[in-house]
Amino acid sequence: MKLSYFELLSSEPVQIPQIGGIVCPTLRQIASVGYHTYQYYLAMLSMDTKACLEMLGKAELWDALPEEEKSHINIFDLFLLEENAILLLQDILNFFIRERVEYSSQQKGFVVMDEGEPIGLITGTVYPQVCELICQRCGINGRTEEDLSKAKDKKTLEIIKKLQKGRAERARHAKPDANMELGNIISAVANKSYALNMINIWDLTVFQVWDCFYRLSNNTIYDIQSMSVAAWGNKDHYFDAAAWYKMREQL
Repeated sequence: MKLSYFELLSSEPVQIPQIGGIVCPTLRQIASVGYHTYQYYLAMLSMDTKACLEMLGKAELWDALPEEEKSHINIFDLFLLEENAILLLQDILNFFIRERVEYSSQQKGFVVMDEGEPIGLITGTVYPQVCELICQRCGINGRTEEDLSKAKDKKTLEIIKKLQKGRAERARHAKPDANMELGNIISAVANKSYALNMINIWDLTVFQVWDCFYRLSNNTIYDIQSMSVAAWGNKDHYFDAAAWYKMREQL
C-alpha cells in the first residue's frame, strides 16, 4: 500500500481497516523515548529474518536451514518465540499506532483496542504491511528482503540470494553521513527556515522535518540559479520558473 504525499505530510493518523491509525511521531515524541530508542524501533521493523535470528541468539539456525525452509519462515512468528521480544514489539506498535495494542496469546497476535473495544488484529499475515506503512510515514525504506518462495527455479533463487548478499555487504561497509543525522537536520532547518525555530520545530512530525529540509535545499538551489540567469542569462535561453514548487521524489 503506497501512501499519498498528502497522507505522509499530515499530522493525523492514517486509518487502516482492521489495523488502526498509523501515526508519524513528532520530534517531541521521539525525544520523549530517546532518539536511539526510536532508531532501534525502526531497525526492528526493518529487520529481515536472518537479523531477527541473530538478535534472538539463534544465528546458527539460519545457516543450518535448507533454502526451501528459509522461504517459509515468518519473522513475526520468530518474535513470538521470546517473551521479551513480544513485549518489545508491543512497545513499538504502541508508539506508532494511535490505539492501544495488547498481545493475545490465544489469537497469537496483537489486538488493537479503541476505547476498550477491539478494532483490529495484527498477525503474521498483516505484520509486513504494518511495518511498511510505519516506515513510509517516517520517510525511510522498509524491509528489502526478497521473498525466496517466489523463485521459480534454481537459477532465480541463486540470483535472489546474490542480491541479498550484495545488499548486506553494502550495508556493512556503508559509512553514516553525519551531515544527514537527524539532529543536524533539525538544527539546519530551524536556523534556515523563516517560520521554524528551535522552539516550535519539535511539534513537527519527523516526515515534515525531512520534507522541509529537502524543500529548503531545492529552493536554495533555485534562488542561486534564478539570480545567475537574471544577471548573466544562460546558453539555452530557458529557465524553469516553476521548479520551486514541482513535485519531488518522496522520501
